[in-house]
Amino acid sequence: MVQVTNPPPTGTVAHAPSPGTHFLSSFEGELALVIVGLTVLVLLTLAVLLWRKDASAEDSIRAFALVLIILGTIVLICAGYSNDQIAPAVGLFGTLAGYLLGRKGNPS
Repeated sequence: MVQVTNPPPTGTVAHAPSPGTHFLSSFEGELALVIVGLTVLVLLTLAVLLWRKDASAEDSIRAFALVLIILGTIVLICAGYSNDQIAPAVGLFGTLAGYLLGRKGNPS
């Protein structure tokens, strides 16, 4: 008889939450919510600074998008997703950030 060293999956997930738990019971969930709160605080501060500076629409969009990309990536990492799960999102975020930083405005 051949010994199976790699048995088939049993259908249960090792890290599945039990039915009585919710999002905030895990450390990753609480940390992700803290980062979301930080994101809101940073965006409000950025809005006030750009409003006082009377920044152009292009500068405002660039600043808000870059903050959302950076802190969105941090939320995905802190929420406990694996590399395989966040790789497509990080690739998309990198593409958007490269486009925003590489785009030139009208020469004046």
